[in-house]
Amino acid sequence: MPADVDTGRQAEARDEIDAYRREVRAFIAEHGVRMPAEGVRVPRDADHERRIRAWLAALYAAGHLGAGWPVRWGGRAGHLPVHDLVLMEELIRGDAYRPIDQVMLAAHSLLEFGSEAQRRELLPKIRSAEHVWCQLFSEPEAGSDLAALRTRARPAPDGDGWLVSGQKIWSTDAQWADMGTLLARTDPDVARHAGITAFVIPMTLAGLDIRPIREMTGHAEFCEVFLDEVRVGPEHVLGEVGGGWQVVTSGLASERAFVGANSVQLERMFTDLVALARAARFADGTAAITHEDIQAKLAGALVRVEEVRLIVRDAVDRILVDEEHPSDGPVGKLAYTELNVALTELAMEIIDSAVVVDDIAAEVVARWHHNFLWGRALTISGGASEIIRGLIGRQLLGLPRA
Repeated sequence: MPADVDTGRQAEARDEIDAYRREVRAFIAEHGVRMPAEGVRVPRDADHERRIRAWLAALYAAGHLGAGWPVRWGGRAGHLPVHDLVLMEELIRGDAYRPIDQVMLAAHSLLEFGSEAQRRELLPKIRSAEHVWCQLFSEPEAGSDLAALRTRARPAPDGDGWLVSGQKIWSTDAQWADMGTLLARTDPDVARHAGITAFVIPMTLAGLDIRPIREMTGHAEFCEVFLDEVRVGPEHVLGEVGGGWQVVTSGLASERAFVGANSVQLERMFTDLVALARAARFADGTAAITHEDIQAKLAGALVRVEEVRLIVRDAVDRILVDEEHPSDGPVGKLAYTELNVALTELAMEIIDSAVVVDDIAAEVVARWHHNFLWGRALTISGGASEIIRGLIGRQLLGLPRA
């Protein structure tokens, strides 16, 4: 194909993307529900929860969420994968409440592995926000090594389903979730990846105890979940019995693909970093930003922000020509989360070195304190950085498994 034809098609695609961006931005400005702070998603009260659910339902109804689903389940004809990235970028720019990560993962898993009955029952309730979902994956002694999980699902004595016992941890939104995607070991006598089954379960089942964990941010976004002989039936199995590893790896890959949109968040954080450097005063009364060492560190930070932006743009360009690589999501996730932490550490360095910060920057300082405490969680959620580096090594560089 001639280069000018290919360039022309890409220009048309970008014009269409720009038009969609304007549409999304206007919708968010009119209907969006503001997030209290980065990473804070649990509702403050019943009214706040009602507004969040209504907002999520509105995003689906307008065709912005779930547009990539099959049309028979509410998807939109003509949807482009890059639309999902545009949506996430604009939600971040608008400080709007973002879709629950687990809802996106649950929908992907249902569409990929769910039975016809499960799709018919559960997908409409995701679109209407009647159901909020959580993940019941991580365990206290398993960490990012999901295959080491110990939660056991043993056959019920009457032969009808399973009885599940065990403990889960770091389950985001579990305290207000209606449904959960659960991983449990159904066969302890086979290879550890082969003996795991995925279930979709109501969070109101008898024997299920949810305990929110108060974090150092002051919020309680994560929970411990204890399961004591929780009865699940054949209708709760997602995919094949013993096929849970395939379900979870496919779902997590879809979740990581959206992390690249967070390059927008890094740009916003850098703007805050400059504002902080202007407002922070050293002992001699000078602003931090007037000092050469601070200028050099800000310049280095800006270079890294631009690097992540280019990584994301490169991935988007491949999406436009249907050449997306499996490592795009992991690379974007690693680059974003590690730089997020580095920016918060630089902000803390500036704050610690200052004797005073101008009152006009009080809100900026508060955001930096919160982001510093919250940022480490991002390097763990969706796969710890060490796990992600292993994925990149195998998928992109062709390195052997360690």
